[in-house]
Amino acid sequence: MTEPSLLKGRYQLIRELGEGGMGIVYEGIDNLLDRTVAVKVLSQTSKSRLGSEGRSRLMHEAQAAARLNHPNIVSIYDAGEDQGVDYIVMELVKGDSLYAHKPQSMDEVISIAQQMCAALDHAHTHGIIHRDLKPENVLVTTEGTVKLTDFGLARSFSSRLSLDGMIVGTVFYMAPEAAQRQPYDARVDLYSLGVILYELATGILPFSADDPLAVISQHLYAPVIPPRAHNPEIPEALDALIVQLLSKQPENRPGTASAVWQALELLETARKLQPQKASASKYTMLDRIVRGRLVGRERELAQMSAAWTQAVSAQGSVLLISGEPGIGKTRLARELVAQALISGGRLLSGTCYAEGGLPYHPFPQIIREAFDSTDSEPTIPHYVLADLLQIAPDLHVKYPDIYPNPSL
Repeated sequence: MTEPSLLKGRYQLIRELGEGGMGIVYEGIDNLLDRTVAVKVLSQTSKSRLGSEGRSRLMHEAQAAARLNHPNIVSIYDAGEDQGVDYIVMELVKGDSLYAHKPQSMDEVISIAQQMCAALDHAHTHGIIHRDLKPENVLVTTEGTVKLTDFGLARSFSSRLSLDGMIVGTVFYMAPEAAQRQPYDARVDLYSLGVILYELATGILPFSADDPLAVISQHLYAPVIPPRAHNPEIPEALDALIVQLLSKQPENRPGTASAVWQALELLETARKLQPQKASASKYTMLDRIVRGRLVGRERELAQMSAAWTQAVSAQGSVLLISGEPGIGKTRLARELVAQALISGGRLLSGTCYAEGGLPYHPFPQIIREAFDSTDSEPTIPHYVLADLLQIAPDLHVKYPDIYPNPSL
């Protein structure tokens, strides 16, 4: 579909600036206010993916983001629909994205991070989480001002590496809780900020692979290599802050963007008072080794993925993984867990060991987790529930009126 050159009789589309997952961005003119603007036009593919409800939510989020007023956030002027075309009118920023603009010094890295924190703090204070923070959504003007874009509109499908139908956003910058579709708060943006800072300071991503699922698995399980192991010129305080931002558990990260900004301010003040000379990294060879990444299991991963695909299509089966102790069975199973979680599956787990423990010990754990992880009363016949209570007797407290089935 060709977009009309004039939207709402007001916005004149002049030239295409770029194309992303959500649609095309044009340079335009607001004829009413006589100013240049950027107009994002939602693509037909995005419209079909979002559906009417998703498009309505997108416009609602655009309205919420339009209430943000901060020098480090791209302003949203208008949003609407005309001739079947959904569009968003924004401030036109002259400059490059952070993906194209590479900082030339550590001072510039810290300055960019501080401006991003200021923008995030303003948005989070107003109840808006970005959810798709990445260098492509960070603009740097010709004067060096940082401006974040796509606030509240981050349910896009843009990604340098996509995993179609399973995730939203760019996998390289995705927080573990978002990848697992767990409830999350503003700290997902702080995790993404940590990834961006790592990339700016070292020139490489903390987690990378050719397969999106492998990248997500590293976010979930792989320990991060401290950035100073790659670049000893990184200040130790910045190294520690980045590692903290990349904590797997949200509660281990800084609580707010303002706290991160304050840490950066203290770091910058200390650097000015006593400039740090580059020194040999204190990290050992073990710290430099890429750990927690699965290698040499391509055939097994393909088999597991096929089994999960069958399960999703209601063709259930049992998958058994066997082998000698220490060869990575648990790590292999985690790959399947990651695939199930990011595709909307539900995980119930139980563990037991060869030495000690009760017979069939994983099954009471699984049953208890199944009952505890749902808010509504399970619709299970009483005679089935009675047998489950025999396997997990501590659930009798929750169901005191369920009696054992009569003997056959």
